[in-house]
Amino acid sequence: MRLRGVQLLRLSAADLADEWPIAVAVVLAIAAVLAPLLVLNGLQTGVIGEIFDRLRADPAMRRITLDATGARRFDADWFEAMRARPDVAFVLPSTRFAAAQVDITPASGEGGPLRVSLVPTGPADPVFDAATPPLGSIAELRLSAAAAARASLGEGDRVFVDVERRRADGRIEAAGIEAAVTAIAPPERHGGVVAFVRPELLHAIEAFRDGFAAPELGFAEGPEREARAVFPNFRLYATRIEDVAGLARHLREDQGLSVSAQEGAIVSAIELDRNIGAVLDAIVILGAAGLAGSLAAIQWAVAARKRRTVAMLNLIGYGRNWLIGFPTVQAVLLAAAGGGAALALAHAAAAWINGYFAASFGAEGAACVITAAAIVQGLLVVLLFSLLPAVLIGLNFTRLEPSDEIREM
Repeated sequence: MRLRGVQLLRLSAADLADEWPIAVAVVLAIAAVLAPLLVLNGLQTGVIGEIFDRLRADPAMRRITLDATGARRFDADWFEAMRARPDVAFVLPSTRFAAAQVDITPASGEGGPLRVSLVPTGPADPVFDAATPPLGSIAELRLSAAAAARASLGEGDRVFVDVERRRADGRIEAAGIEAAVTAIAPPERHGGVVAFVRPELLHAIEAFRDGFAAPELGFAEGPEREARAVFPNFRLYATRIEDVAGLARHLREDQGLSVSAQEGAIVSAIELDRNIGAVLDAIVILGAAGLAGSLAAIQWAVAARKRRTVAMLNLIGYGRNWLIGFPTVQAVLLAAAGGGAALALAHAAAAWINGYFAASFGAEGAACVITAAAIVQGLLVVLLFSLLPAVLIGLNFTRLEPSDEIREM
């Protein structure tokens, strides 16, 4: 059996070598269609996919903000209901914007105070990676990249958080704490000059500025504040960019809130992604149809020229399996050669494209990424388009009558 398989392979290869111009034409036809399709898929995975991956990874695109604080109050039940929604990834109570402005000063004494906005943070904060350790107390904080750069601070540094309030008689009272910087937000995750703190610190600062005592800040003078039951603001992120429009609509229509979100930019990006995908799908379908038609036409044309040769093989004892296997093995050989040529051309084109756009993507990304999955799919499609007509041709060969084919020889 193995000997017969080797003989069939040698016979098929010898016949292709004898008619090498046709074999080269088939290989080039496969490469001419498959290579551009692989490059297009690589561009969709690389430059286009990179754009939309960055868009989806940007927390600012999923953030929904309240336009005016103070118009509504949000209690614990409201926050629990929002956390239970599948389209909400992160929500925390927050304070008035004016109450969240503080000065931070490096404890080392190097550099003056920097005015920052305090932002509540907690587990699963979209601005930080999941591996970022949580804040253990109000004496710890995280910084945005812009704030860290302006204050020349890094992880492990200590800062003074200074807060002031003006009393009715004009006196200025100051309070604050010393805190450790535990993490720096990636610059692409947040562009503001902010410090991320535990909600308890924000509440203490707001209470201090409202005239209450704030022992957390080292200031015990003034009336004792009551436990916080409602909040004037929130920090809210949708689970996906596709959820932003629906969540914002729920807040506006069902809850009567005035909120802002990146809905317009998200809709435009999603439409662009869908349209680009549709165009690429159309190109792939047209290319695949053209390849299937050209391979079938070439194979049937070649088979018509070999009817007498195949009839002679049948006459001298080559059976049904040989007659079917002969065009099938040739189809596999041509598909493998065409696929190899396509891969070589596609990788060469991808290398040139990546070199051309290297300055734009840097070391972390590539404009054209040809994945193993795309290669396997492309080769399987070529093999399928090659085998289908080959098997039909082989079945047609088995129905040939040698006497009819060789009568005019």
